[in-house]
Amino acid sequence: MTSEPKQPEPQSSATPSATPRAVWIVLAVVGLVIACLTHDAPGSWADASRLAAIESLAERGTLAIDDSTYFWQGDKVWFEPHYYSHQPPMLAILGAVPYGLLHHGLGLDIDSDWTYRLLSIALTGVPVWLGLWALGRLARRAGARPLPSAICVAIAALATILLPYSVVLNQHGTAAGLVLLAIAAVDARRSATAGLLLALAATIDMTAMFPALAMCWPVIANGGLKGLLKYVGGAILPLAVHCAVNLHVAGDLVPFSLHREAFEYPMSPFLLSSLTGVDQPLLSLERAVYVWGSTFGASGLFSHHPILLAAVVCGCLLPFVRRADTSADGLSRGVLGATALGSAGIAAFYLTSSNNYSGSAFGMRWFAVFAPVLLLFPAALFGRLTAAGRPSVPGPGLSATLAVLALWSSAAALLGVVNPWAKFHYRWQDSPVGRVAGPDTPVPTLREHWEAEWARIHNRPVIDREQYDLTYQRMLDQHRRLYLRPTPWLDSEQRTEWLDEGLEKLQTVVDWLDRDETPVFSRPAGHFWLGKFHAERGQWGLARREYETAASLAPNWRDPAVALQNLGPRGLNAGG
Repeated sequence: MTSEPKQPEPQSSATPSATPRAVWIVLAVVGLVIACLTHDAPGSWADASRLAAIESLAERGTLAIDDSTYFWQGDKVWFEPHYYSHQPPMLAILGAVPYGLLHHGLGLDIDSDWTYRLLSIALTGVPVWLGLWALGRLARRAGARPLPSAICVAIAALATILLPYSVVLNQHGTAAGLVLLAIAAVDARRSATAGLLLALAATIDMTAMFPALAMCWPVIANGGLKGLLKYVGGAILPLAVHCAVNLHVAGDLVPFSLHREAFEYPMSPFLLSSLTGVDQPLLSLERAVYVWGSTFGASGLFSHHPILLAAVVCGCLLPFVRRADTSADGLSRGVLGATALGSAGIAAFYLTSSNNYSGSAFGMRWFAVFAPVLLLFPAALFGRLTAAGRPSVPGPGLSATLAVLALWSSAAALLGVVNPWAKFHYRWQDSPVGRVAGPDTPVPTLREHWEAEWARIHNRPVIDREQYDLTYQRMLDQHRRLYLRPTPWLDSEQRTEWLDEGLEKLQTVVDWLDRDETPVFSRPAGHFWLGKFHAERGQWGLARREYETAASLAPNWRDPAVALQNLGPRGLNAGG
């Protein structure tokens, strides 16, 4: 008796819902969270600088910010004869449209609370939300069931460094959303759309150029040369606009922020610090310390958001878990590998080309672009385990551990939401004051320090000339504290080199202030600290000259007079 061929069992998950109800619920909650937590005023030079460019474009038809409300901030560059925001111009170009409607239609000015909130939601919140929607679709495509897909989206939205940069007007959240949308387009083999999205992301945030290059792999693997041509074709418009603006302003295609000479102007904060991607002054051991601090240390991605470390572990396990069929997973060939490669590229670039832990900002803000895409790895692992007929739900112990890591990560993300543009220094020794403190400086208790930090991150900076001058004076004071503190670990020759380095930077700052004759208190303050440097080096004549200059510029300031009195007859007949 001939048996009938066995019919394959129906696959209930063969055509899963692209965006199941659980994911929609999470997306609704995320949308509400972003809308409620979005800030109503700029909290840093970065977003103020971008607002200055948006205002100038919409009201005066130029990218030059000389006449902007937010001119007095430090994130600007000088290309003769104008100042410009040093932020990539694409987001300002896009933002000029909604601001034009708000300003000319509703009468809102650039410094209105509603202007900032609405621009932030439109330019950052909406792209982030759309990117998380794309992540939900990618998780389902990878084979994850509805609940794990929703959990991955929730973690990406609420428990990573993405959240703090989803509620302010900045490029990192916008680029992160566009990258997620682009990965979904690559997976769907819509190469032109992917090229457009990734080119737009890269011109908004240079960080996104790494996933843009990495995605060439799946584009070619699934579409061949024709797919690559479509991908490049989609990228042409954003790249053309970006290049045209760069050529018009800077005269070349190099991003504004990589023009070292463009940061040389009176009261430039970058005369005292290094530029990311330009200066790399760390030795090998210092670099190792920096890498640790950026990953597991005080500013670390994984120390703040340990759930992302679990996501990376899932990615490492993926090659060892195969589906029963011939495909690696439900995603298009190469998508997961390119996602990993692009993320690694961002991390490697900033870990080797920066030294300031992303400046005055929560965590390593540059990592916000790739942090949410890491959740695609656990989604793919869940999908492969399910397809292989193996348990995809962690046991009670592992589930409890992951829940703790997720709660920890969420708490850190909420701390970042309070003020994305300030680091919470958990130890006094790691704070700017603690790093330059002398041996006689009183050390606060941990509670006192945390209370002071909590109060500090709640402060909203005023963006005007007076506040900028006060900030610049603090920078000069921190500079002299850093270089003039006791250094018993250095020998005499090393100490001299250390003082020479600090003196050279400060002299450059003062020269620019004198050249411009800027009527701010930072100018006499700079001369006064120059006097302190020269006195430390035993150059009494030069010290006296600087103290006298400071006294003439600020007659009512007692410190130069006291310094001259303490100097006594030294330097009266010395030439320096």
